[in-house]
This record gives sequence, structure tokens and C-alpha cells, in this order.
Amino acid sequence: MPDHPSGRLRPVAVCIVGAGPGGASVLERLLAGVPDLLGDRPLHVHVVDPYPPGAGRVWRRAQSALLWANSAAADITLFTDEVSTIEGPIHPGPSLAEWAAARTAELREGRGSAELAPFTDELSRCGPTSFPSRPLLSAYLAWFFRTTVDRAPANVRVIVHQSTVVDVTDGPRRQLVHLAGRRPPLQVDAVILTQGHLDAEPTPDEREQIGFARRHGLAYIPTGYTADVDLDALRPGEPVLVRGIGLAFVDLMVRLTHGRGGTFARDADGVLRYTASGREPVLFAASRRGVPYRSKTGYAWVGERPPLPRFFTLEAARDAADVWPLITKELAGAHYHRLFTAHGERTTMEWAEFDAAFAVAADPDELVARAVPDPADRFDVTRLDRPVQGRRFADAGALQEWMHAHIEADLARRHDPAYSQDLATIHALLSVFGVVLRLQEAGHEVDLPRLLGFFSYLASGPPGPRLEELLALARAGVVRFLGEDVEIVADDEAGGWRASSPTLPGAEVGTRALVEARLPAPSLKRTRDALLRRLAARGDASTDAAGRLFARPGDRRLVNARGDAHPGRFAVGHGVAGGAGSAGFSRPRFDAPAFRVNDALARGVLNHLRDIGPTSDRLELVTGATQ
Repeated sequence: MPDHPSGRLRPVAVCIVGAGPGGASVLERLLAGVPDLLGDRPLHVHVVDPYPPGAGRVWRRAQSALLWANSAAADITLFTDEVSTIEGPIHPGPSLAEWAAARTAELREGRGSAELAPFTDELSRCGPTSFPSRPLLSAYLAWFFRTTVDRAPANVRVIVHQSTVVDVTDGPRRQLVHLAGRRPPLQVDAVILTQGHLDAEPTPDEREQIGFARRHGLAYIPTGYTADVDLDALRPGEPVLVRGIGLAFVDLMVRLTHGRGGTFARDADGVLRYTASGREPVLFAASRRGVPYRSKTGYAWVGERPPLPRFFTLEAARDAADVWPLITKELAGAHYHRLFTAHGERTTMEWAEFDAAFAVAADPDELVARAVPDPADRFDVTRLDRPVQGRRFADAGALQEWMHAHIEADLARRHDPAYSQDLATIHALLSVFGVVLRLQEAGHEVDLPRLLGFFSYLASGPPGPRLEELLALARAGVVRFLGEDVEIVADDEAGGWRASSPTLPGAEVGTRALVEARLPAPSLKRTRDALLRRLAARGDASTDAAGRLFARPGDRRLVNARGDAHPGRFAVGHGVAGGAGSAGFSRPRFDAPAFRVNDALARGVLNHLRDIGPTSDRLELVTGATQ
């Protein structure tokens, strides 16, 4: 790096907007790359978030311990490892399970941090397959952030601002980052947006529902982050329609049962039962599939992993008019690899013979029927995706019985390693997302909503204990299911909502309360974020066809309304087109796509900073909490 004539290089500065797990991962990758790409040039990194760094809003410590993470402790890390295919240096570290074991040992020896004392009991119980509370996960994420800052090179200063960025503008030489309640603005050379999930204004349909509820004095809760939603309008014993039976539904269920004083206990036969507090509403669960998301698996992987990717490769996907058949073949291939190699006693031919025939078969149904006698061992994507399969029931009681049996069977299978081919399918889905990311980076369009919906349902469902609680609530009559393809109508004449499903012909449920149990879809047009609204209003930001903030594939530079990429503004993560990066934590030793994206982004930012001349402009002194 050339020396400045005076012998001094002015510091360069970066602002990371958003300090949740995604922002923390980007920071870690940025600092890891400094020695190689920036040398000893001084670097100031401003990290801005109104919530605690590392955890951010979603995983902040100040929320109920009744709410859990949706990943097992052994599957949570923000550290790169030996299988990470990244250009930057690898900095390994513990998963949450390993971190919890180390902290437990410290606390037992009297060396533990006082900050962790409230978690002593949970830490001692936290094993690889445990699902940590969100406050405990918050403590791990905060520790990761501090560790990242502690590892920073000597020429780096990290400054945390517990505030909100309300605008970013171009100055004569540098960018100006305007913080709420602060003057003058920060002066920086690069801005990285890693804001994660953001609140949004209601959709047109939600505005109609809000107006309908106001006219008739009803309770309507639009999409939002369930942990923060006000549920006081949902009264004890009142029937409540809930649209969506995914993870937001589970959080809602927990808050309205655990959170209102209900209790769970096992009976003499070991069956989990619910004792009501009398303060719960009755939840009528409505969705397209009509069933909850599949349970998380309750065992660890052992043995050979399926070869991935194999059928859904970058080369094959580029040439495909429809990628879905390739995706389903990838999932089926991983499923059968595991079945034949780990549970071969349930097959009728050798793996090599089956694999050779399966690889070239346009329709493998006949092959599978010969080689896999038990239909329960076969991969059937239609049966997996839509288990109700058009069934009709004579009455609501018969539907509830079928639903109880379905959930009970799902719980049993997902906790039985004899069906570990299901976990292999999940591994294949993760591989598929890695290929999809590469496709997006190359500018190819992918039907992401369909894939995301299937992934969430099959691979990102609730922890087994939560699904067992849902089953107990259903048996207690606190949760009732309506069937598949539920239609909800706002009925002005009746002054409430009506819900019906072809699963129960001729039956309807009427309520005076409706909850949208899902997060708002990312939308630059509807975002409530002040920074993004101002960027969009000036034409300094644009969207893709789905309405998400658009960053140029490859380098993640923010693209304005004229189609020009800003040289010093970058965006990644949820709500950003092609935003698999900045996703926060991932499984260890899984070559997480998010880590690859964050590493490439960080190196791109550092290269941008390296190219800034050694001017004598003095970086204005800043205030904030130096970490």
C-alpha cells in the first residue's frame, strides 16, 4: 500500500446498519479480512442498532424465556469452520451447545460471568438437541459480538451507537450517516445495510380488514413480529381465527397459553396434557395445507452424508426451464442414499444398482416400488407437502381426530433415527439453497416463494416439544383445525369473519377476531424503516420484481432507480433481493451460504476502502460506545 506523503494515512470508516446476527456476521468477516486487504491503515467501524449488538431486535434478551429459538443448540453458530468455502480467513469458534457447556463449567468453578448467572439452570440443561430460550441465545450472540470485537486488529476501532439510522446522503467526499437525535452525521466511506426483518405498513387486504374490524368493533391483528404484538384484544374463551399455522402461530400459541397461566403435565400414561387457566381464547387454525409445519428432528446425524449437490447443480439448473423437477430429484436422491446406506434392510437391492437406475430415470416410480417395499420409506413430495390430500370429513370431530393422529405420527417419526432419511432430505434442501444463491448471483430468476414455503414447512418447523404442546392444546379443545385451503370471508351482514374449508363440506366457523400469524413480506414500498423510505423517495434505492430492496448480484452494491450501483453502499439479508447472506447463525460444518455471501461482501467493502486515496481529510471525531 503506498504511503501518504506525510507518512500518515487518514482513517477509513464503515457504517454497518443493523447489529443482529446478520450484522454481527458481516462485522466478523470484515474484521477477519482487514490484515490481508487493508493492512495497518486505520479503520473505524460504526455499528448502529437501537437493540443490543449481536442479538438485535428478534433475539434481544428483553423478551420472555417462554419463547425459544427454532434451532437446536448444536445447530447454532456464527463462526466459520474447516468446510467453509470462503476466500477470507477461517476463524472457528463454538456452537451454542459447546459455548453453553463451557459457560456451565465456568459457573460451577465460580469463574462465570455475573451476566450469565440468571441462565445457570438453563445452561446446565442445554445439550446439543436442546432448543435454547431466546434470552439465552441472545447471551450467546452478544458474546459472539464481543469476541469478534476483541479479536479486531490493532488498527481497527469499533464504535457502537444504540440508535437508528434515519438517512444516508452523499457529502462532497464521503457519505453522511444521519442518526436519530444526533448532529452532525457520521462521515464514512462505506455503508452496509444488514437490517434483517423490518416492520411494514399493512397490505391493501390488511387495510380492508382493519376497516372492516373498525366498522364492526372486531379484533384484527395484521402481520407482525409475534413476540411484540399486543394480544390483549383476544379475550378468554373467545373464538379466534388464526391465518397461518407456521412458526408465528407457535409463538402466538405459547403467549396465549403458557403466557396466560396454563400448564402442561404428563398423565399416568406419559401423554402430555394441558390444564387451562381460563384466560385462553379458542384458536381456529387456518392455512392452505391445513396442518402445522413438520417437527424438527430429535436426533443427531451419524454416518455418511449424501453427496450434495448432485442433481440440482448450478450447471443443470442454468439450462432448466423449470428447476422444480431437479430440486425434487435432489431431495429424493438424498433420501434414498440415506435409506439404502443406513437402513438397507428395508430395501430389496444394492445401493449402487438402485443409484445407477435412479440417476437416469425420468420417472422412477416403478423402480422405487420394486426397491422400497414400504410406502412409508418412499419419498413422495406431494404427500409430504399436502398431507390432507383432499380428504373429506363428515364432521369437525372426525377432522380433529385425524389431525391429532397426523401430528402424533409426525412427532414419532421425526424423533426416530430409523427414519433418518428425513434428515437427509433436509440436508439436501440446505444444499438446494446454496445452489439457488449462486443462481441469483449469476442473475437467474428462481421461484423462491415456492421453495421457501416448502423449506419452512418441511425443514424449519417447530421444536418437537412445542409441537407436542400443540397436540395437547388440540386435545384440550384450545386449538381446533379447519382443514386445507381455508377461505376466510369478511361478512358485513353477520358483522364478523366466516371461515370454511372443502375438508368439511358445508361447515363454517364465525368469529369476531382474526390474527394474521406470519411476518410481513419484505417490501421497500411498504417498509416503516425511515432510512429505506428516504432512500426510496429520492430514487437512491430500487426494487426487484417482488418489491424487495435491490442490490446488484455479485457485489451487493445498492442500485438506484436509474439502475446505477452506488460505489460505497451495500445491502444484504432478509428483505434484499437475493439476500441469502447476512442470515445470521447457521449449522456448524455445513458451508453456510450466508457465510459465503457475507465474506465476499466484506472483502468487496475492504477492497473499496483500500482504493480510497490517502487524503489528508481528517475524520471527524465521533461519540458512541467503543467496544
